[in-house]
Amino acid sequence: MASEDLGEVVQALKSAAEPTRLRLLFLLSQAEYTVGELATVLNQSQPRISRHLRLLTEAGFLNRFREEQCVYYRAPSIGRNLAWLRQLLAMADPDAPMLRRDRERAVKVVGDRARVAAQLLDAVEAPDAPEWSRLLLEELGPMPVGELLDIGTGSGLMLQILGPRARRAVGLDISAPALRLARTRVHGAGLAHCEFRRGDMYSLPYDDASFDTVSIDRVLASAARPAAAIAEAARTLKPDGRLVIVEDFDQIEARATDNPLAQLRRWFAAAGMNADRLRPFDLGGRHFIVALAHQRHSPAHLIDSPQLAGLA
Repeated sequence: MASEDLGEVVQALKSAAEPTRLRLLFLLSQAEYTVGELATVLNQSQPRISRHLRLLTEAGFLNRFREEQCVYYRAPSIGRNLAWLRQLLAMADPDAPMLRRDRERAVKVVGDRARVAAQLLDAVEAPDAPEWSRLLLEELGPMPVGELLDIGTGSGLMLQILGPRARRAVGLDISAPALRLARTRVHGAGLAHCEFRRGDMYSLPYDDASFDTVSIDRVLASAARPAAAIAEAARTLKPDGRLVIVEDFDQIEARATDNPLAQLRRWFAAAGMNADRLRPFDLGGRHFIVALAHQRHSPAHLIDSPQLAGLA
């Protein structure tokens, strides 16, 4: 990942050659934080932290994105700058007293974030998370997850289950409180390669064929246009990618004209996908379905098709 441009290398080294900026890089290589959260952790003013973040972002060591009124920063999850960043951070002892204090303060800041988010969000959890995880991984089998997109990530449960198998993972949700809670739980589990973005499942902010695996957990049954959501998810899948859906059996049954499994198959077909497997299962006194599907043909423009409009 070396550069032939010596000026670029010198500029990158200069951008990181400052104690506060190194502390920021250590924190942001493990999780996503706002300027205010970082200012609290480092006990410095927000304008000063903002200047440091701007320099690091311009050097390519950080990514910046907005989520409603908040601006988040994190280290890149792929690319040359990530490799350079890892080499830089390897030069310092992560258990140095100052870095250890930063992590301890970050735990408190993130805990405060989670408490506020939990008050605003009625998170839908699995009735038995360990058994839920076992069943899902059993269905997926040994095939790697690769690049993962989790649509409607909620509290981040699917990322906690599938994230360890993924090369890179993104949790997307329309709810900012849900994303704050998911960040806390997933990054707190040590899954620093998981990112979070706010977005609409009917208009995903990703190019075609971007992901190896797309997951949707208990979102479609209450969606206004479930078939359209599947079609948009299919658009972001690579040709040999897999769509993983978990749904509440009873909720699908309430809106289906016949069997819930037949309803799911219709949604898949409208999105240009083949259902490889639909498995009903009971857990915690409730009924669920886990479904695996792959693309039958290119899903481009299916959202505007008459067939999809009729089934949405």
